[in-house]
Amino acid sequence: MGINGDLVFRTSHGESVPNVVNYVNNWLHEHPKGEIHVGADSKKCGHKTKYSVSICMWENNYGVHEIHHTELINNYPDDFSRLWEEVERVVVIARKLNDLSAKIHVHVDLNNDPRFFSNKLYEASMGFITSLGFQAYGKPNAWAASCGAHKYCQ
Repeated sequence: MGINGDLVFRTSHGESVPNVVNYVNNWLHEHPKGEIHVGADSKKCGHKTKYSVSICMWENNYGVHEIHHTELINNYPDDFSRLWEEVERVVVIARKLNDLSAKIHVHVDLNNDPRFFSNKLYEASMGFITSLGFQAYGKPNAWAASCGAHKYCQ
């Protein structure tokens, strides 16, 4: 997997977030009824793939505050591997946040409709994510992936 422990997350305004766990924890102290939703998306860009992971901090009546990490890496040989990398990336970030006081919701940009290629990974990814103790969401309910992370892949 192409990610390490020194990921640089940024706010929607481009400001660097030096310590993601502390940042999210501070937000949770200010929003004790808040929820944490982590999503990932990817897009092929020539011979590279752009991956984005978004941490969406949501509270009813307050909306979403979001931070994200985006990077460009060499392409994988096939779409299956590229999509599984999305799952791995979002799980790594969710696990970093696992000790916080909020339940972590993990969103993957995989479709539950068998007409779509990403459906081939849907059941395996849902099982993998839930086996780690997270709530798992795929399309059409994976808004942190298909809206949050998606906009940083464009």
